[in-house]
Amino acid sequence: MTMEKRLAKSEVWQARIPTKLARDLEQDAEVFGLNGRSEIVREALTMLHRRADEQRMADGIAEYYGGKQAPLPAGIDR
Repeated sequence: MTMEKRLAKSEVWQARIPTKLARDLEQDAEVFGLNGRSEIVREALTMLHRRADEQRMADGIAEYYGGKQAPLPAGIDR
């Protein structure tokens, strides 16, 4: 019998950050209504991933158009 490989539902990531950044992040968390370090880190990593996805899309569009400006959608004037 072979055992099915199961992926964990979550992982623990750790990082040391400067004290000032930690205090700034705690204040930022209040703005977004985040409770605790785990929520702060999850939201920060989600935002990082979203920005990376956006950058990959922008890079793909730039590559497709070979450095020329991509056309605007129909009905949009410059």
